Amino acid sequence: MEEFLRLPWRIYQNDPFWVPPLLEHQRAFLDPKQGPFFENGEAQYFLAYYEGRPAGRISAHINRLYDARYDRITGFFGFFECIQEPPVAAALFEAAAAWLRERGRTRLLGPLSFSIYDEVGLLVEGFDSIPAMFQTHNPAYYVQFLEELAFRKTFDFYALRLTQRFPLEPLEAKIEEILQGQNLRLERLNPRDLERRREEVYELFNEAWSSNWCHIPLTRKQFNAFYEELKPLLRPNLVKLLLDGDDLVAFSIVLPDLNPLVKTFNGRLSLWKKLRLLYAAKYQPVKKARALVLGVRQRYQGRKLHHALILKSYVDGARETPLEFVDLSLIPENLKHYIRAFRFVGAEHYKTFRIFEKEI
Repeated sequence: MEEFLRLPWRIYQNDPFWVPPLLEHQRAFLDPKQGPFFENGEAQYFLAYYEGRPAGRISAHINRLYDARYDRITGFFGFFECIQEPPVAAALFEAAAAWLRERGRTRLLGPLSFSIYDEVGLLVEGFDSIPAMFQTHNPAYYVQFLEELAFRKTFDFYALRLTQRFPLEPLEAKIEEILQGQNLRLERLNPRDLERRREEVYELFNEAWSSNWCHIPLTRKQFNAFYEELKPLLRPNLVKLLLDGDDLVAFSIVLPDLNPLVKTFNGRLSLWKKLRLLYAAKYQPVKKARALVLGVRQRYQGRKLHHALILKSYVDGARETPLEFVDLSLIPENLKHYIRAFRFVGAEHYKTFRIFEKEI
């Protein structure tokens, strides 16, 4: 497992944009005794050696929640890394496919590491910049590996970036126009309400994304793991709540992007480094941020409320912080209305993450 975890340092030793994963977190995430995925899934890891050295890795996994919701023929791969040797990549994918065929699977889909709400997709466009938090990054030659092995595109996710500044008054007027007559209240997060809203956020998340591609409702264990990871990073002014009376009908979360700092840690996480991350997340002026989550209850959709949340986040961010760069991701390619709303405030497409599939 240590060789599996440390292989990326060989692959990316000359890549200036790679952000080393925090080994402490990844060990726990991959451990069947600790990782939330293993409550409803199983996985096998493979490590390839070439000329006596670790040269590639991959996971094969089965998600029983996916089986129940969609089909029982699909297996998944993730955590793929490989030196630039096609035979090594071919051997890894065959090992993953063989493990899945033994379990009755005839379709291989990925990369998903492990679920659609973890790090997903192969980077196929936008190799010239550091990834934002919770995004994948890989060499460009991985795309060629998959295409040569007869994988085909299944679905794309987009990352947009916002680097322009706009006058705020017209945007504030647009927010008022959207909310006029709807009897809804748009607020920032009150930290004292965080625990009280926890159950509402869990239910709203699973409802709001229920029609998205490959959506699988989060279990409480998965949600709690996300919640505990994000809770120390939340800034009240970057979390927006849309309320009908006291009921939560929509929310959005923007986080300070900590990847530039994490990159300097080289995978190691000490107490001092944890304190540095906490300070950067909570108190340091935000120059780079990631818009992570935006959801609207189904019966409130179609009212441009997502547009109001986006605009409010932009207005408050521009007014209260020295923002220079906002990453907006991951956006499913079929959510055209979200993409239009982001482009309304000047966002441009700069990365594409692709899910591939093949019959096995």
